[in-house]
This record gives sequence, C-alpha cells and structure tokens, in this order.
Amino acid sequence: MREKEACTRIVYVRHGEVDFPHDRLYCDAREDPPLTPEGKRQARAAAELLRGMAVDVVYTSPMQRTRDTAEPIAMAAGVPLQVHEGLKERPFGTWDGLYFDEIARDYPQEFVAWKQDPVHFVPPGGEPITEHARRIRAAVAEIRARHPGQNIVVVAHVGPIRMCVTEVLEMPLEAYRRLTIDYGSLTCIDYGKRQHNLVYLNRVS
Repeated sequence: MREKEACTRIVYVRHGEVDFPHDRLYCDAREDPPLTPEGKRQARAAAELLRGMAVDVVYTSPMQRTRDTAEPIAMAAGVPLQVHEGLKERPFGTWDGLYFDEIARDYPQEFVAWKQDPVHFVPPGGEPITEHARRIRAAVAEIRARHPGQNIVVVAHVGPIRMCVTEVLEMPLEAYRRLTIDYGSLTCIDYGKRQHNLVYLNRVS
C-alpha cells in the first residue's frame, strides 16, 4: 500500500468586509479601512470554522483589516500571530485610491488597455501582476520552509490568495479573475514534495 505523502497545509483566509467602495482601488500606502460589524462577524466565523483544525501558526499581511481578521483566529487556536510584509495586496501606482470612472476619464487609453489585458498592462508606477505573483509565491514558500509538515493559516487579500490558487492549479494568470474569493472565506491547499492539492475554495460559514 502506497504511503500518503506528508504535506504542509495552508488555509488562506480573506479578510472580513470593510466599508470601502467596490468600484475603487485600495491605496494601502495612505489608508487602511477597518472591518465593518459584518466583517468582524466574518472573522469570528472563520475562527469557528477552523476550530476543528490543529493550527500551528497564523500569518497575516500588515494591514489592519487582515490583522483584525487574524487575531480572533490566532486567539481561538492559542497560537502566535506573525506579520509578513510579503503578503500585501498589489499596488496600482498612480491609480491607487481612484474610482474606476475616474481612471476611465483621466486615463482613457490606459483604462481600455487594462480591461483588455489585465495581466500585461501595468498602471504607471504599479506592480506588474507577474511580479505580484512572484512576490506572493515567494512569501508563501518562505512560510512553508519555516513550518514544514504543519498546519498554517495565512490571512491575506483577494489578489494574493488568487495568486496562490493559480499556481497550485497551474492556471494561466489571465484566468485569475475567474476565482471567487469572498470576504471572510477559507481556501485550503496541501503542499507536498511532488504535488500540491487544492482541498477546498472559498468556503464560508
């Protein structure tokens, strides 16, 4: 009988809901919106969903919305909470903080190019999506190397979680927007030596 390969399990949790317009880009360099009451409930619900899992460590991006989501999870599990700068969301340069209609008005040609090719078009001063994927995947590889064979929770943002799922499923980056990652949702990946497996995606209470 073939012995099951030992793996490192990571459960990715998207931060809870924030009071932030859906048609506006974040600007994490200047603002960090807190969780709404619903977002706090989602953080507690995520902690409850993880209660049956033996969590060894919890990592979070440095933003307030992720830390506020991660704290009840770490507290319920009785494990340390560690901040990792590499888990930040993708910056959009001069577009940070703008509404989509503002971008369409002030950068009409660039806006069309972005909509037509979101992978290869890079806003002025923004992070290329290929570099974003590399940064996130490197951060996760570092975390895995620190905790081989353990159960890890990583609280992050929609973009970083999508980058991790596309890597495991060997999806082209062009398809990343097809992945739905809701506020407060859980996505689980088992990382093995030879193969990685998506266990579940976008699980909510």
